[in-house]
Amino acid sequence: MVDLEGTLSDHRDRLATLLENEEKYQKRDRTAWKEYYKGLINDPPRSHIMELVKEYIAEDIRPLIYSTRFINKYKHEEEWLRLHGLWDHVELLQRQPHQTQIKGPELVLQWVREHDPIFIVDDREEVRDLVRGLNSACVAYAPEAFLNLEET
Repeated sequence: MVDLEGTLSDHRDRLATLLENEEKYQKRDRTAWKEYYKGLINDPPRSHIMELVKEYIAEDIRPLIYSTRFINKYKHEEEWLRLHGLWDHVELLQRQPHQTQIKGPELVLQWVREHDPIFIVDDREEVRDLVRGLNSACVAYAPEAFLNLEET
């Protein structure tokens, strides 16, 4: 299982801008968050994670890509996966309307229990810590764990 936003896609620049503005104005800016959510489609892939996903696809393994983003009108998850040639080769797990009250990390934990993956890659430490607490063989990694030596 691989997280889409922030793990497979690189959202660091737009996230930093969003958080900078919130800190500057000391409030949650709903308009800025809408723009942030629209931005997924423009995120480049994180090459080391894209390489990992493509290696599994080449071995006829269908990776589970997931997004805990709230369902919104942009639906860029599918569009992003299509743009990067993954749509026909992965399964997308997404937050459903009836799951709006579940926090993102708990939703990922639910999916891990349902799908029993051998590993999960997520940029959020909170998610990795929850998965590590399971009594299963699932291993949780940060995206940086897959960096090639020449990229560091």
